[in-house]
Amino acid sequence: MSESSRLLKMEDGIQYSNIGSDGPRVEHRSMLRESCAEFLGTLILVLIGDGVVCQTVVSQGLEAQKAAANGAKPDLTSYAGDWSTISIGYGLALMVGLYISAGVSGGHLNPAVTLTMCRHGNLPWKKAPHYIISQFLGAFVGAFLVFINYYEGLKALDTWDISTAGIFATYPKAHEGLISGFIDELLGSFLLLLGIFAITDKFNNEAQNGIKPVVIGLLLSGIALSFGYNTGFALNPARDFAPRLFTYLAGWGGQVFTAADGYFWVPIVAPFFGGLAGAEVYHFLIASRHE
Repeated sequence: MSESSRLLKMEDGIQYSNIGSDGPRVEHRSMLRESCAEFLGTLILVLIGDGVVCQTVVSQGLEAQKAAANGAKPDLTSYAGDWSTISIGYGLALMVGLYISAGVSGGHLNPAVTLTMCRHGNLPWKKAPHYIISQFLGAFVGAFLVFINYYEGLKALDTWDISTAGIFATYPKAHEGLISGFIDELLGSFLLLLGIFAITDKFNNEAQNGIKPVVIGLLLSGIALSFGYNTGFALNPARDFAPRLFTYLAGWGGQVFTAADGYFWVPIVAPFFGGLAGAEVYHFLIASRHE
C-alpha cells in the first residue's frame, strides 16, 4: 500500500470540492457550501454547548440568591444542570453539528481539526482560511444567540464577572497556572484528534457510516468528564475565542482577556499543538503500520 493511501480520510464519502473541468465557478460554489456548513455546524456546537452551560450557571446562581435571601439552603432540585450534563451536552452539541456539516465540509468545526487535516493531506491548505473564518463566525453567532435567549436570566442574576463570562469561554480553576492549564488543554486536544483519526481510519476499526458523529460526540463527552475540570475543556480555538470576544463586546469588558494572568491565549494555542501531536502519534504508531 502506498504512503498516500495510508493517509486517514475525515470524509465519509464526502467530496472536497472535486472541481474537475468546470472551473473557478464550481470551486467558488463549493467553497461557499463548505463555509456555510462549517459556519452552521460550529454555530450549533456553541449554541447547544454553551446553552447547557448557561442554564446550569443561571439556575444555580438564582437558586443560591433565593436561598441566601430566605436564610435557607439551596434546593438542589432547582438546578437545571451540573458538570455531567455539561459534558454530555457538549458531546451532543458536537454530534448535531457534525450531522449538519459533515456531508458538505467534513465537519471540522474546529480550527485545530482543520489544521491537522491539512497537515495530513485530507484538506488542501488553500481551504483552511475559509474553513477557520467560518468556524469563528459561527461560534460568535452561537454565543450571541445563547446570550439573547438567556438574557433575562442573566439580568436577574446580575453577576457580570468571570463566573458568568465562563458560560461562553473557558477559564482555569484558581489552583491552575498558565503552564498546567496549557498541559491540560494539550492533553485534551491530543485525545480528541487521536480519537478522531482512529474513528475515521478506513484501514482500522472504522465507525460505520452515519454513526461517526455519535462516536465523536461520545469521545468529546469522555474527555470532558475526565479532563474538563481544570480548564473547562475548550479544545477548540473558535469555540473559545469567538465567544470570549462576544463577552468582551457584550459588557463583561477587558477582564475576559486579563483574568487568570491572561489565560485567554492558552485555549487558542494549545489545541493546535495537542491536535497535531495526537494525529502524529496515531499516524506513526497505527496508520503507518497498515499493510
